Amino acid sequence: MAYLLIVVNVLAGLAEGIFIKKYNSKHMYGGFVFTAIVSLFAMVFCVIGDTGGFTVPAELLPYAMGSGLLYCLASILTYFALAYGSFALSMLVLSYSIVFSIGYGVIFLHEPVTTYSAVGFVLLVVSLYLTRKDGLSGKFSVKWLVCILLSVVGSGMYSVVTRMQQIRFDGAYDNECLAIGLGLSAALLFVFGIFTDGKYMREILRYAVPYAMGAGLINGLRNVISLFVCTMIPISVSSATTSGMKIVVSFFVSYLMFKETFLKRQIAGVAIGAVALVLLNI
Repeated sequence: MAYLLIVVNVLAGLAEGIFIKKYNSKHMYGGFVFTAIVSLFAMVFCVIGDTGGFTVPAELLPYAMGSGLLYCLASILTYFALAYGSFALSMLVLSYSIVFSIGYGVIFLHEPVTTYSAVGFVLLVVSLYLTRKDGLSGKFSVKWLVCILLSVVGSGMYSVVTRMQQIRFDGAYDNECLAIGLGLSAALLFVFGIFTDGKYMREILRYAVPYAMGAGLINGLRNVISLFVCTMIPISVSSATTSGMKIVVSFFVSYLMFKETFLKRQIAGVAIGAVALVLLNI
């Protein structure tokens, strides 16, 4: 059952990325409003799905606000990265944000560095080298590189803040922290959207809502599935399985749906990246 849910989670994550890619490939503006709607519907899913009572102690707010700011940064930059570059390579590089939580664990929590994580880090560097520039139908751009790297930083630090919150409250209030963070992200992104694309608001809402609503609800569903799977099997096993499977499936989606082409060394880089993520999660 757990592995079936992992498959569902991987497919759901790809569907979320496809919704984003489909919208931004057709519409060149409205990114802030689009990601605001995604955050809003993900937040609604969290609130509706809460069964333990929605309790928010004052001590939780700094963590919730910090995670909201980081989620806001990561989500809008991911949107632009998918607009400027390859779906498969974007998904691969975004997965490398796990290095931040691993680094936090090693440096601040004094967790041991295993042979698996050391080899995984080396393979990660090799993967980055193999998937560098050149080829990819000429779609590589400096804009994509800047957006994807900053998104990785935002996603990685979001994971760190989330882990700090879980340690501080011994696993309690996860849903509340997530919901507040998503709500803050939605509000900030919508305000930016008013200033950047206010005159196109009616048209943006007309076209963005169906895609963004789908992406947001899927995002909320994935959060619930991830929490549920972690109660069934060890988190290291679920993370490793999810990461490796996601990269491989992303590659086929990119090739079949978005007609992206890759050099042989980039294909090798994607495969090595999937192995690196599995090792880093063990």
